[in-house]
Amino acid sequence: MIYLPERAVFIHIPRTGGNSIKNAIASVCIGKDIPAVVSTMPTYIKEFDRVQGHQTASVLKGYIREWNDIYRFAVHRPIEDRFESMNNFIKMIKARPNHQVPEQLKDFMAIEDHLSYFKKEWSGHTTQFFTQGLYGEDLGVEVYNYEDLPDRWHEICDKCKIPRCDLPHLNKS
Repeated sequence: MIYLPERAVFIHIPRTGGNSIKNAIASVCIGKDIPAVVSTMPTYIKEFDRVQGHQTASVLKGYIREWNDIYRFAVHRPIEDRFESMNNFIKMIKARPNHQVPEQLKDFMAIEDHLSYFKKEWSGHTTQFFTQGLYGEDLGVEVYNYEDLPDRWHEICDKCKIPRCDLPHLNKS
């Protein structure tokens, strides 16, 4: 999640280019007097659940007072592509020497079949799960297709009321 008070909120769905988006927005706001709240808290730190990086719009709506007055957006990527991307990301992490694997991922690395694990754990974590209300109500989140993101990035910057910037390609898998 990245929140630009009085401007916009980005709902970060896992494996949809969110780290690239957060990096681009944060880098253009720093030093330009544009407040930004960038949430990267991992889900295993339970006392920070409300500010974790992959929070749903329905939860964020409860914390952001001007929800209806700001631009709200997310990125859609087919869930099978997200499964495969996460599986590739884990393979990349596993290929690192043990001392380069973040401590919080070491237990996770012991899982044999990561693809099956993500299919089970993320089966309900669709784009709608992240962008709609608890009962499927429209929360006004504009959803961009993952494949279109590079071509539409400047449009997103304009709607967020931030200077246009480049969109890096981080965590590509």
